[in-house]
Amino acid sequence: MNILKKSLQSPIVMRYLSNSSWMLAEQCLRVLAGIFVGIYIARYLGPEQFGTLSYVLAISAFILAITRMGMDAILVRELVNTEVSREEMVGTAFWVMMTSALVCYLVAVTAIWSSDEVSDIKMYACIVSGSAFFTSFLAIDYFFQSQLKAKYSAICKTVTLFLMSLVKLSLIFSGAELLWFVVISLLDHVVLAVLLLIALSKTQNLRFLQCFNKSTAKLMLKSAWPMVISAVAVLVYMRIDQVMIRSMLGLRDVGIYSAAIRVYEAWIVFPYVIAISLLPAIAKLKKGHEKLYHERLTQIFSFIMWMSIFAAVIVSMFSEPIMVIAFGGEYRGAASVVNILMWTAVFTSIGSVSARYFNVEHMEKKIALRTVVAALINVILNWLLISKYGIKGAAYSTLFCTFFANYLMDWFDKDLKILLKIKHRALFFHLFRSTGYG
Repeated sequence: MNILKKSLQSPIVMRYLSNSSWMLAEQCLRVLAGIFVGIYIARYLGPEQFGTLSYVLAISAFILAITRMGMDAILVRELVNTEVSREEMVGTAFWVMMTSALVCYLVAVTAIWSSDEVSDIKMYACIVSGSAFFTSFLAIDYFFQSQLKAKYSAICKTVTLFLMSLVKLSLIFSGAELLWFVVISLLDHVVLAVLLLIALSKTQNLRFLQCFNKSTAKLMLKSAWPMVISAVAVLVYMRIDQVMIRSMLGLRDVGIYSAAIRVYEAWIVFPYVIAISLLPAIAKLKKGHEKLYHERLTQIFSFIMWMSIFAAVIVSMFSEPIMVIAFGGEYRGAASVVNILMWTAVFTSIGSVSARYFNVEHMEKKIALRTVVAALINVILNWLLISKYGIKGAAYSTLFCTFFANYLMDWFDKDLKILLKIKHRALFFHLFRSTGYG
């Protein structure tokens, strides 16, 4: 608690707390909606149909990761650090993502319809993957973040969440088919894009849609490709398990595993939002305040680590009643998976802050390398463990790969000695309080 108190009393961090609070508030509402609406959907559809929905969303997640082109970190950083026209920067990022969306969607649709999957699932995957075109408008969200105006994005996301939650509940009460839940997953992105455009038009203007700078695009793409590889690799070792469970065990097991994933994902948004919302503050501290920069990173790491450990302990104690009461008796088997995934969340949280460090230090290539290696290991471990341990095998594989990518690899990289010391100091703050960063 003393660590958190010192961090909050910092004048620099205080400037960003208001901005962060909007993002955290929106994510809290998202978690609540995910708990209640998501549980209703899982109960209504049952493990097999819920597994189908989760499976096609996992496929589309790969496309969306590439479409974003790592702009959630790159654009915020560049808007803070450069003097280039903001309209030009946002416009260029928008068109880079839109071009990526077009290419990715065409490739994805071709691959999906060439596969041996059943026709209904092919159709569902193509519908949801259309979300890629609307994620380009997240450039507006990143612009608001960089300008400490996250409240505009938060309001847009909250309104979208509220409206779409009502629609999803109405689908349940009206006895709708699975297809409509797939369509609503696409409309989530459409509605958010429209609201972001309205918000920007009220506070700024929409001239960014006419802006594109080839040189700026090249600079962005230079930083983006490692981030894209990293994002895809992260999804491989966070989502490939659902794809492999589908092929090795079946859609029912995908549904049970996905219920456990919902609990895990409901938690990890908190450390992610804390890390991403403090990125502008971290980037500014890097300029001429190296010691303070390291101290603040240590405090952020420490807070996020211990917060995640506490959550893992609590959920592990009550995982079975949580899953049975929330999702129903059909999802009882997800309890053991939740136990494993909540400890995975500790290392995922560490990775959220580490990624911000790599962004500020311009070490994006290191993110790409470690996540690609971890993803390859995960595919191999999934292949070996799922057949032997079922869905628990997939969870164990994810735990090891997250530990490997976000901690173990630091030991083998001489450029990350300072980061490793920061992590150790964050975990054992009082024990190493008198030590330096060396």
